[in-house]
Amino acid sequence: MEENKIKKIRILQFPIANSNGGITHYALGNWKWMDRNQFICDFATMSSKLDFEDEILSTGSKIYYISCYAEENQEKFVREFDEILTKGYDVVHIHTKQWKSCLVEKMCKNHQIPKVIVHAHSTGFDNGNPINRKKEEQLHENVKQSFRESLATDFWACSKTAANFLFGKQISENRIKIMPNAIEIEKFAFNPQIRDVYRRKYGLDNYYVIGHVGRFEYQKNHHFLINLFYEILNEIDNAKLILLGDGKLYNEVKLQTQKLKIEEKVLFLGKRDDINNWYQAMDVFCLPSRFEGLPISVIEAQASGLPCICSNSISPEVKIGKNVSLLPLEKKKWIHKICEVSKLERIDNRLELDMAGYNIQTQIKVLEDLYKNCKMRASS
Repeated sequence: MEENKIKKIRILQFPIANSNGGITHYALGNWKWMDRNQFICDFATMSSKLDFEDEILSTGSKIYYISCYAEENQEKFVREFDEILTKGYDVVHIHTKQWKSCLVEKMCKNHQIPKVIVHAHSTGFDNGNPINRKKEEQLHENVKQSFRESLATDFWACSKTAANFLFGKQISENRIKIMPNAIEIEKFAFNPQIRDVYRRKYGLDNYYVIGHVGRFEYQKNHHFLINLFYEILNEIDNAKLILLGDGKLYNEVKLQTQKLKIEEKVLFLGKRDDINNWYQAMDVFCLPSRFEGLPISVIEAQASGLPCICSNSISPEVKIGKNVSLLPLEKKKWIHKICEVSKLERIDNRLELDMAGYNIQTQIKVLEDLYKNCKMRASS
């Protein structure tokens, strides 16, 4: 009987982090829906711990904790990652925000991994220090110029903008596959009962609720959002702002609300497992990011029927439903739009999202077929 047992395709997802950020959200979300009779996903991280470790291990997956970044100690990183690659993976899926080196790609090539996917997830540099950000930009461009098609078998991106940012002219357009950041559409669909429960529980019944989901990092531009909300209160005095997420700038942003004396109007909700329900409590979703690959939060907000106001630095592909506005980071334009959409009803965008490839129940089959398209390693 064992001889007839189907050999599973073994996939290494690298890297995930102790956050609910885009890459981790994407990798774990896909694994939840994949056919576990055909595939096994393991995960590598540079985080010292994963709060959701038990959830991953319960699926039969392994987690590899790498003790340092390559930039910190290349010799140690190579030794540890090299050990992981000896485990016999058919696919290594490398999730990339920006170029720092081609080290992992070269190691995969040396190990003759049958399928090496380089997946672009971003369009900018999440470093608030302008001098360090400039250094990162220069390093990124230098590495990008040295990157070659021979270092991987597949080139994926969450959007055309992200593809251009990571691959540029180094990878021909016909080699790049755009992979939508698909979600469980029905999980986020508008539910008036959940809306009533959450608004009543958190004292939001008589408020116009502006919502935001994202890490407290330079990229997400919380300082703009807080200053914007301060001025919005002159136009909509019953407005409240709810912020979901955590990150390095959490306390700094909280202090900003105190200095403006609006702390009672802002709810800091931290990292949550019930984000889908919080979209129900919102009246409008705002994302003034400095840059994005293709933000999953805006897809989720659209699935819940919310009007979405985003910065125009975000890839235009994020605009799927009718109720998404992409604006320059000018407060007057945002204030006008927020007041305008306060008169709008929610829209059911589920069909449009499904047709655009954002339904994970159908998109997962595309992903599985692409994973299957590899020359599997012989059994050891």
